[in-house]
Amino acid sequence: MDEFPHRVPYRCLPINIANQAGWFVRTPVGFSVTWNGKHDLAGLKIEFLERLAPEREQALRRHIKSNFGGGIVTFAFPWLFRTPKGIGLWVRGPSNRVFYNARPIEGLVETDWAHAPFTMNWRIEKRNTAAYFRANDPVCMLTPFPLDLLDSLAPQIKPIAEAPELHEQYQAAARERNETVRRAVEGMKQGFELNYMRGNTRDESATWDGHRTKLKLRGFDSHRPDAN
Repeated sequence: MDEFPHRVPYRCLPINIANQAGWFVRTPVGFSVTWNGKHDLAGLKIEFLERLAPEREQALRRHIKSNFGGGIVTFAFPWLFRTPKGIGLWVRGPSNRVFYNARPIEGLVETDWAHAPFTMNWRIEKRNTAAYFRANDPVCMLTPFPLDLLDSLAPQIKPIAEAPELHEQYQAAARERNETVRRAVEGMKQGFELNYMRGNTRDESATWDGHRTKLKLRGFDSHRPDAN
């Protein structure tokens, strides 16, 4: 996001919130993964990008490995995650982060009862082409998720014209968005529409209660046994 002119992606609040919506698991070292196109476990080659002590490399290979075949590299986590009853973890790739030649495979884990650790998996997409993970790259994002949320929802489709005020606001917002895009294409100087960023209605007559511009996630507390 920093590489875009004027850091434009930071002006998109939904992108920024998505980037904050979870905790990262990061790689301890840099390594490359190459898939030869075969579907057996030996079809994946993992090479560390720095010289490691033999015991360190052996330990890492227990956690970064070919576990399924089919060009999938597996991160086997050594931790057991527990969440409150009814809350699971959405185990996914880092939001809005693109890795060349590697695609995350996501899962939803019932961590409110599970007694075994889970894995994070990535699929290498091109044969005989290395995918690179640098040291400290985020390879997993952990986002809490209410396990009964989706089952509890009842989606509906309704004509927006049934809500005249909302319909008018929607049409006006669409016109403003189109004009903003037109001016950008023509290279004209312009300001950015900030109503959503501020949680305001289009005419700024009201602010949505509970609107967020950032998330404040707490870090993990480390409760270790006393050394004595």
